[in-house]
Amino acid sequence: MRVTNHALQPRTAASELIAASWLRCRQQGLSSHLHVQQLLLERRPLELQQERSRQLRLFALREMHLLAPMLFGSGRVMLLADAEGVVLDAQGDDTFLGKARQVSLTPGASWREPVAGTNAIGAAIVEDHFVQVVGGQHFFDENRFLACSAMPIHTPGGALAGILDISGYAHEAVAPAARLVRHAVAHIEHCWVTESARDLLVHLHQHPSWLGTPDEGVLSFEDGLLIGANGRALTFLGLARAAIRKTTWRELFQQEPHLGLQELHPISTTGLLYANIARACRATARIAASEPLHARPKHLEDVKDEALRQAVTSERGNIAAAARKLGIHRSTVYRRLNR
Repeated sequence: MRVTNHALQPRTAASELIAASWLRCRQQGLSSHLHVQQLLLERRPLELQQERSRQLRLFALREMHLLAPMLFGSGRVMLLADAEGVVLDAQGDDTFLGKARQVSLTPGASWREPVAGTNAIGAAIVEDHFVQVVGGQHFFDENRFLACSAMPIHTPGGALAGILDISGYAHEAVAPAARLVRHAVAHIEHCWVTESARDLLVHLHQHPSWLGTPDEGVLSFEDGLLIGANGRALTFLGLARAAIRKTTWRELFQQEPHLGLQELHPISTTGLLYANIARACRATARIAASEPLHARPKHLEDVKDEALRQAVTSERGNIAAAARKLGIHRSTVYRRLNR
């Protein structure tokens, strides 16, 4: 194995992960010296692939657009790949995008391990958790100028939806990219659970001051059954993603839920959780299920719909409060929702 410098370092969880990925690549018959000629998806097949990940792109593009200004001049790009490793969207530093295209860090390219060797996107799909691959840890020689940080994105039901990746030059500091991609995915999953809930929505954290932030845990229930959760909530409760849609409220907490702020005592873990429980807004869920993909607004009507979506979400589905926040009559809100 030609991981040169890394083979001499103490064995860590990260180095074990890289070693396992290299082994998989060798078992696929790959050679580190080969130049991989990617067959990029053409426009129509790429559009079909993007449409299959419509909900993922709906929430991920919203976050990517917010973070795009932070990437300008940084020598980094942000990539969104689906669960199959196909890059769906890319944005970031224009000066680096040209270099990135030379190694197919571009929409339509596949970064699964059997195609692209050891890389952050491919390894994150296999490992289903955060992966960072820097410099010589890449299997193919031509990719060793890269430093890539990738984080899986999960649906509210716990399935792997895709991967968010930040890639840049290996000689640059990698810690900021790792923090940024973790934070971005936390925000994406938080919004996805919150806006898709249709019955009972539970915001919880170990510290009450963190309620209402993207760092809180979020659970959604329907008729007492857990149907959605973000990663932070699962961590607080010591649950695996497989518990979603198989676990009831009474199996999780010692007391019955009531609306508003309260303390919760989990059955499976020690300690106390602070929670804010509310009825989810079916109108908000309807927006999340049907609104157009979140590209940058092109028309005034798009801007109005975005302001409406944000107001309804921030007011936890309270239509009257959202109307007051926007300075319009609530009948106008209902009319646009029904439209």
